[in-house]
Amino acid sequence: MKAIKIVISITVPFFLIILFASLLTTKPYLMFSKGKYQSHTHIVEEHDYGVERIIGYLNYRYDNLYFKGDPNDIDYLLDYESIDHMVDVKDVYTYLRLSALGCLIVGVSLSLLLYKKDRKELYKTFKFIYVGPALFVSFVGGYILIDFTAAFTAFHGIFFPQGGWTLDYDSFLIRLLPTAFWMVSGIIILVLFSLSMGLIYILNEKFLKKHTLN
Repeated sequence: MKAIKIVISITVPFFLIILFASLLTTKPYLMFSKGKYQSHTHIVEEHDYGVERIIGYLNYRYDNLYFKGDPNDIDYLLDYESIDHMVDVKDVYTYLRLSALGCLIVGVSLSLLLYKKDRKELYKTFKFIYVGPALFVSFVGGYILIDFTAAFTAFHGIFFPQGGWTLDYDSFLIRLLPTAFWMVSGIIILVLFSLSMGLIYILNEKFLKKHTLN
């Protein structure tokens, strides 16, 4: 029983954090950020095209980022170092998405199992499920606010240990997604994640508690 509770406490928050992080790979989110950063003033004409191609690649609409033959194609906007990095990014996103899907299936399945076996234990599980995420948000959020550059470097060191993620400051990818973009995005993800944990706690207290203690 204890093992089931631990797995639920890990898989549900993991799914949610990856779900919100996936906002970074949606066209609406990038289009919403258009013009909100100083670096965007240098890519006015190429912004929409670049977003379409890059997001299309990350979401499997395009097989690669090499579209030769037209001066407007993406390989004229992205240098080869940027393209290589995007290949690594897609691999990481694919792995995280599959992991999140697996966590969703496992978390929901075990929650239903525990609901049938012992509703009180399921209630306790979701009552304290916020503890781990709260520590995570406090640590990561504090890291971002205190020294975002160090946090950004550490993040890339974990997910891209092979290197290749340091790009020229004047590259299209850096101008499209500047440091400020990642800082704001990181804060948004943590806020949404925290709100989702709070919602789970409220729903647990309002509905599951009623069916468990009554």
